[in-house]
Amino acid sequence: MIVTLDGPAGSGKSTVAQCLAEKLGVTYLDTGAMYRAITWAALKGQWPLDHPEELARQAQKCRIDFFCHDSHSDSHVKNDAGTHKGIRLDGQDITSLIRSPEVTDASHYIAGNVAIREFLVDQQRLIARQAGSLVTEGRDQGTLVFPNADYKFYLDATAECRAKRRYRQMPKGQVRYEDILNSQIQRDQRDTARLVGALKTADDAIVIDTTEMTLEQVVEKLYKIVTP
Repeated sequence: MIVTLDGPAGSGKSTVAQCLAEKLGVTYLDTGAMYRAITWAALKGQWPLDHPEELARQAQKCRIDFFCHDSHSDSHVKNDAGTHKGIRLDGQDITSLIRSPEVTDASHYIAGNVAIREFLVDQQRLIARQAGSLVTEGRDQGTLVFPNADYKFYLDATAECRAKRRYRQMPKGQVRYEDILNSQIQRDQRDTARLVGALKTADDAIVIDTTEMTLEQVVEKLYKIVTP
């Protein structure tokens, strides 16, 4: 069984996908972490971000894999076994390194690169074949990566709501709400304008507005649809 969750940044899809996968007892795939891993590698290696062909050449040398910690780990993502899932790049644990503002700001160079996207889509489909069943989230999971998924969801929320969620996650005093909102609007525009893997709603996706919903309410709603 393949369940896809797509939607804009801040719509809650990552946390919802994690919780839903745990509730279903299946694998969770964080596709955004894969793009962030390549972005981190590009920044660390000082790859030329404005040269798509060179970016792709370097990216295709990278080996990305997810791994699990025990319940006492300081990594972030829970899977069905109650352990935590981290991400490695060429054997190095970079789980905590890919969430920096610098990686976030530069990730559009990687996400908009057609060759890199094709490279990572192939990896995502391989993970699905190996897992058998999974919940996966991103921008193009239901439209491009898994067009024949069993269940497709598109999570959305107002730009203001999504910016407030991001603001509450940030350390106080380090960033202004207005800056987060403006950055998010720009990111939405980039995500919807990509030549490949653009953010859009699959024709057969169930759209859920999470603006006035709690995390628990969203997870329960999706769970009831997937397990009628």
